[in-house]
Amino acid sequence: MPSPVEFRVLDASRREAWDRFAAAHPNTEFEQAWAWGEVKGRGEWRPARVAVCHGDDIVAGAQLLLRPLPLGSTLIYAARGPLADLDDGGDQAAWEALEAGLRQFCREHRAIALKLDPCVEAGRDRRLHELRGAVAVGGEGFGGTQPKWVMRLDLTPGLDAVFGAFEPDYRNRIRKAGRRGVTVRAAESDADWLAFDRLLRETAARQHFSVRAQSYFDAMRAELTGACEVRVFLAEREGRAVGGILCVAFGQTVWYLYGGMNDEGREHYSGYLLQWEAIQWCAARGGTVYDFRGVAPPTATEHPTYGLNRFKAGFNPRLVEWTGEYDVVFRPLPYRLFTTLLPRVKAWLKRRR
Repeated sequence: MPSPVEFRVLDASRREAWDRFAAAHPNTEFEQAWAWGEVKGRGEWRPARVAVCHGDDIVAGAQLLLRPLPLGSTLIYAARGPLADLDDGGDQAAWEALEAGLRQFCREHRAIALKLDPCVEAGRDRRLHELRGAVAVGGEGFGGTQPKWVMRLDLTPGLDAVFGAFEPDYRNRIRKAGRRGVTVRAAESDADWLAFDRLLRETAARQHFSVRAQSYFDAMRAELTGACEVRVFLAEREGRAVGGILCVAFGQTVWYLYGGMNDEGREHYSGYLLQWEAIQWCAARGGTVYDFRGVAPPTATEHPTYGLNRFKAGFNPRLVEWTGEYDVVFRPLPYRLFTTLLPRVKAWLKRRR
């Protein structure tokens, strides 16, 4: 008779086992890597990892982030989780154990809600729709905590075929960047990371978007080593840093997270060469998917971020719609206060400032 599955809270001794499970899961993202929990743990969140185990084998689970709220309450967030079969035909016993365990965990920590946003395509998320107390939240594109629409490039045909499928102008710009003296290398020193930070902030000021504090990138650099790895690619011309992008690798996927460049970098097509170098790095480490991350919904041509759609589309990725965010509500009144009143107060304070 097969042994039953068991819900467990994992301690640090299970870090490698968790990363092996999470890296191999078809719905994974880097936010489910153990090290990413350590990055978030340097801020206002506290990480916890829970799993359904069959003996010593992890068969389902989630990395959770706990955010303290007033009066001893918490908000619990499974960033890009849970890692479980959310469609028909999966392990029903594992799913039932995971759901029951998560509910008990949330009750013990006085959670107002459990936020879920797994990397599952829309239409393959039946179990989310059937979750008692779950409500769909978040907006389109960049409207939620994580982007709902992303672009993902399949590298399994091989780099020659991948490069050949780029738009002709993109292939020409990649070659032209090299002819114009643009080179790309991985950032190594503190000075390299500071150069990237300056480029990112220059771009943010030009394009009017907000940027994380430098301490956030310092935490990524310190924690994301081993199973989950961060890398900054710097584009240089005549010894000057003209562009840079930050990518994270986990399992067989590399994600492009941040990018910035100055006017010289834009003039000499450094952004195209940077992406190509990151794609080649993904393939060199055995990766099969390069994820360009968030874009606007395909019909939202007037959306402020739609220019990202046009840029990323030239590399011939596949447009993917994830299922989006769901909040499993445990305490309705505090939840309503947190999701309606608090944002209004913050908006009012921002206007006053």
